[in-house]
Amino acid sequence: MVRFITRWRIFCRERFPLLSHVVLLGFYTAANACVAVSAVPPSVIPIFRLFGTSILVVTIFFHLRIFDEIKDFKIDFQVHRDRPLARGLIAVPEAKAVAAGLIALELCAAAVVGPAALVAALCVAGYSLLMYKEFFIGAWLRPRLATYALTHTVVSCGISVFIFSALTARFFWEIPATYGWFVLVNWMIFNIFEFGRKTFGKAEEQDGVESYSQRLGPERAAGNVALMAVVAQFVADKIGLRFNLGGGYAAAMYGLCGVLLVSCGLYAAHNDAKAGRLFRGVCSFYLLAYQVIVVAGFCAGGLRWQW
Repeated sequence: MVRFITRWRIFCRERFPLLSHVVLLGFYTAANACVAVSAVPPSVIPIFRLFGTSILVVTIFFHLRIFDEIKDFKIDFQVHRDRPLARGLIAVPEAKAVAAGLIALELCAAAVVGPAALVAALCVAGYSLLMYKEFFIGAWLRPRLATYALTHTVVSCGISVFIFSALTARFFWEIPATYGWFVLVNWMIFNIFEFGRKTFGKAEEQDGVESYSQRLGPERAAGNVALMAVVAQFVADKIGLRFNLGGGYAAAMYGLCGVLLVSCGLYAAHNDAKAGRLFRGVCSFYLLAYQVIVVAGFCAGGLRWQW
């Protein structure tokens, strides 16, 4: 057991740093919670339930990370021999068993929360398994890097629906239109992060390592991120107007969008290592900052929290 814990602690340190993921996914859960409970009266966030939901969201993303490592094992064995599975720290059968155990834990916990949460958790688990099997069209899908990413980041929408059901005890077909827009924005901001982290300056590209900049070119890679940022800003405006989040919220959102658009333009224009690093950094920052601004906006607007 000690060796098992040690191995998985190393895995987490290298492939799923707990502190950064807990902070990011905590704000992700809280942002979704703010919109969910504000759209469905009474507008009160139960902190204890929010805390439990956040833990489940972290476990969902953790089992998704494990699935990604298993899927990439053969490629990593060739180009990333230092990764945990590729170097033999964790065997593939053990990784599969841990992922299965996490899914079972998630479903059991969701069943305790309520039937609506269980239905949503079943949908997320089912979609994650389809992702793991690459929708049974992996040979066709893998060469299409952008399509591959877009079909996989959809899971963030399912997790957003799970948060709604866990906190409001309502089934996904009862989601109001306002929250439906926020489900969409989850897809946009996770796509921004995904496209950003695999986009490089010309001098940074590596043989055998796929990137959106290689597949799409710098202009199209940056353009896709810019388009998704505009959609995310449109939804942010709708949320701000619907819940009267005020001028500070609007200014912060427009400022964040502006910074991202500037980084897109600089990367598309220069396509060098400096612009590539800036672009990736801003895309990663955007993922967290968007959630923080939403939470701060609702807190400033008087959203109530209770134990």
